[in-house]
Amino acid sequence: MSLMEISQLLGNFGEFVGAIAVVVTLIYLASQVKLSKEATQANTKQMEQQRTLSLVENYMRRSERVERGYAEGVQSAHLATILFKVSREPDSLDDFERYQIREWAHGHMHQLDAQHYQYQYGLLEDEAYQNLRRVLKQWGPIWRDLDITLPRESFQQEVDRILAEA
Repeated sequence: MSLMEISQLLGNFGEFVGAIAVVVTLIYLASQVKLSKEATQANTKQMEQQRTLSLVENYMRRSERVERGYAEGVQSAHLATILFKVSREPDSLDDFERYQIREWAHGHMHQLDAQHYQYQYGLLEDEAYQNLRRVLKQWGPIWRDLDITLPRESFQQEVDRILAEA
């Protein structure tokens, strides 16, 4: 073999090794890009879950404050009588009773709305949501009669949908 043939053979071998190195580098870079993308997606998902949990916790705290304010009234015999009356004969309430039940129902409605909010974000089990639907079916018409505005549009739509099914 002549020097020219050896140098050509070495040149071909160098090109072959270089081509393999390029392919290996591309495979390595592709795997790194894939791992980086997966890590970014996992981080984004975790941040979204944290945000959702924070929103639900904040909403629940607000609702609990409202509910606590009205819970004291439920313990009174007078309000218990009004609750019984509104469930049987809502038209028989006098103005003062309508005011009292309206105030209590407003707090109760906020607590139910908080549960609906949790369900929207997948943080309330289906069984608990079915119980919530039964309560909304019962209280929705009472809220309408008492002219209570529901706090969130999506909650209003859900109550309307449940009542339309009845």
